[in-house]
Amino acid sequence: MSWLLDTDVICQPAKRKGDARVIGWLRREKDNCFTSAVVIAQFAYWVRTKSGKERPSLQDWLRRLTDAMEGRILGFNVGVAHVWADQEHRLDQAGKRMPVEDSYIAATARRHNLTIVTGNDKDFRRAGIKVFNPFKESEHEGA
Repeated sequence: MSWLLDTDVICQPAKRKGDARVIGWLRREKDNCFTSAVVIAQFAYWVRTKSGKERPSLQDWLRRLTDAMEGRILGFNVGVAHVWADQEHRLDQAGKRMPVEDSYIAATARRHNLTIVTGNDKDFRRAGIKVFNPFKESEHEGA
């Protein structure tokens, strides 16, 4: 199985008190993991909001992350855009729209047939895609 990592999961190894269960799962599954350029954009924005000594170390962390994920960061391209439009239309008709960044990430996962790995399973499940929450599920429950 291949996975698309959301922001809250991919950052766990960098946290002072990252979730050990999630970090262990990431170590086991690292070769099967992808992320979205939207996730990288969220991190890049967050780093820019920091100042002082914290910012350079976070910039370095982000650089190491993007280097480690080279070739596995999926962009928002024309194919994903059409998947997003279909998905957004269905969600709008059902009155279940998602936050826009999450909807882009969901469309990326759908386009590439990936399971989203996130602690924010509620928002992503409404899109009707495969979701795994490593903070509270075993792999066999969520996927």
